[in-house]
Amino acid sequence: MFFDRYPRFYGTSRTAPSSGRLNLRYEAIFAENSDVFEGARVLDIASHDGRWSLAALASGAKSVIGIEARPDLVEHATKSLAEYGYGTDRASFVIGDVYEVLSKQKFEVDVVLCLGYLYHTLRYNELLHYIRQADPKHVIIDTQARSMIGADPLVYLVQEKVDWQGNAVSDVFTHENLVLTGRPNLNAVQLMMGCYGFDTERISDWAGLVRDNPTLEGVGDYAAQRRMTIRFTEQRP
Repeated sequence: MFFDRYPRFYGTSRTAPSSGRLNLRYEAIFAENSDVFEGARVLDIASHDGRWSLAALASGAKSVIGIEARPDLVEHATKSLAEYGYGTDRASFVIGDVYEVLSKQKFEVDVVLCLGYLYHTLRYNELLHYIRQADPKHVIIDTQARSMIGADPLVYLVQEKVDWQGNAVSDVFTHENLVLTGRPNLNAVQLMMGCYGFDTERISDWAGLVRDNPTLEGVGDYAAQRRMTIRFTEQRP
């Protein structure tokens, strides 16, 4: 499977490192959306250890810029991509708070990846404003909620401790060790994206991936529809 060719990523993060989960997420995010990556300039929001930046490049992207607040993860990303043949001419990473970086630097890209980040923030207007300014043709979001399915657009509030790698990082709104975050369901995500000029283009077939790969573990949240992968496209006049 995909990450078997890039085994460094099985050990560079404490967040969801199981091979089954990583590889099926690759299938849902990249293999099912391969048409948008060829020659694309990609912005990887909360790029973690660079796993998805590499996947974008391996899927045909021209270049990737990752934004990640944790310096140790950026160090892993830089080393891993260099080892696998992607230098700074193809992949670069910015260390810093997502909102601070987006407010100070202007990006012009074709695809935005927002994978595993939307449920670690409540600053949706700010985030989507900056994504809109980058003028992408496509945005791919992978996110979770208590249940992604529901008639009403709902955001479930969660408080997260900022000292764990898989949680939100400290920002200007952090109180002591806690930050308030939200987990929007599918209708809420679609409502927000529509407000900023993006239509739902496709939802990845997680039911089929789980059915066709019964021996792969670590994807129970997708199987139970608590998590989804959604591709949005820029609205046309």
